[in-house]
Amino acid sequence: MNRRKVICSCRNVTKGDIADAVKDGADSFKQVKKLTKVGKGCGKCKKKAKKLTKKLLKERA
Repeated sequence: MNRRKVICSCRNVTKGDIADAVKDGADSFKQVKKLTKVGKGCGKCKKKAKKLTKKLLKERA
């Protein structure tokens, strides 16, 4: 995974930021959103961010 790839350009949130949020204990997209601010701009990234969060949570389990 390219940790530097930007998922949310409005808030400059990267894949690594989302992965770190999951690693640090976030157990839902809502918590990831709260910690990283992903999807709080225009909202175009929500689908990608949710998909990545789901994948990371599945890997963590």
